[in-house]
Amino acid sequence: MFGLPPEVGLREAAEALNLSLTTAYRQVRNGSFPCPVRSAGRRYVVRLSDLLRALGIQEVRVRYDDIEAGARVAAGEVDI
Repeated sequence: MFGLPPEVGLREAAEALNLSLTTAYRQVRNGSFPCPVRSAGRRYVVRLSDLLRALGIQEVRVRYDDIEAGARVAAGEVDI
């Protein structure tokens, strides 16, 4: 959905949280990183939904009907 990956690497998560990579690794090691982190082979990954929650961004479900209705309003086909 929207071209976003389901998981991001620790570097991307740290950048989004305005942390240096060194600080992010330190927080992962001591268990204080702002969201759950899992090891995937030799790298750390963070679920995008957990990262968005840590950033205070609400996950919103978008329905196809809402997109269609919004397109009709934007095209001037429907008065609001």
